[in-house]
Amino acid sequence: MLLALSLIALLLGPFLVGLFPYNRRLDNFLFAFVLVSVGGLLLIDVLPAIWEHIGYALIPMVLLGFFGPGLIEITFRRAADKAHSLAIFLGITGLMIHAMLDGAAIVTNDTNPMLAYAVILHRIVVGLSIWWIVQPQWGNFRTWLVFGFMFMATVIGYYAGEQQLTGLHNNVIDYFQAFISGTLLHVIIHRPHVDDHGHIHHHDHSVPVSVIHEGTHEVHKHEGESEAPHSHGFVIKHKGYFAVGVLFATVLLFVLHLIHQH
Repeated sequence: MLLALSLIALLLGPFLVGLFPYNRRLDNFLFAFVLVSVGGLLLIDVLPAIWEHIGYALIPMVLLGFFGPGLIEITFRRAADKAHSLAIFLGITGLMIHAMLDGAAIVTNDTNPMLAYAVILHRIVVGLSIWWIVQPQWGNFRTWLVFGFMFMATVIGYYAGEQQLTGLHNNVIDYFQAFISGTLLHVIIHRPHVDDHGHIHHHDHSVPVSVIHEGTHEVHKHEGESEAPHSHGFVIKHKGYFAVGVLFATVLLFVLHLIHQH
């Protein structure tokens, strides 16, 4: 039952996003929600646990994950897209490892029975974040493929937890998760942004701004368009929607904290 709920929770994010027309207002809301909720989960849940195992080594690993892709993009501008794609790939790999730990956590923690429900609740955020970050750049098929791998990782972790297998957690994973934590924050902030017409403007340094029509991903370059400066996902045009996203994420983090305490 808990395993089924944990898998369903991953799908709730894409389902909820699909209920609303995609435009800049929704994108600003989701940007705030994903940034605050994922950042909060890293700060109050993931990173403190890693700190207990690797100490001060946590700091340079997180900084390397956050600034590393950006330094590659600045140094080798032609490799900008590859560096960003690599950051997404590493982030997904880290989330898969975390999914294994989630699967194990819902069956191996007897001291706090509510922990399993906290894990399930935070997986809604994980699923929504994956869809929001990956789908505009990789398309529907590859994004659902990512979800399939996440399901497999969760089931493997759950089985390992049931069998009380060891080896799911070690210092190598701690260092990798610290690095990936920084990478995830980089990917969130540098995600392509959406304009008021629902067109996705991709992460790009050297070519004119392109408009990607959602669904077909067909690129149209407008005539007379001049070279545009690099634009990241940190584009806030609707501050009210952004504020509501922050509020929703803050409430969710508070609820998760309460569940962890019981």
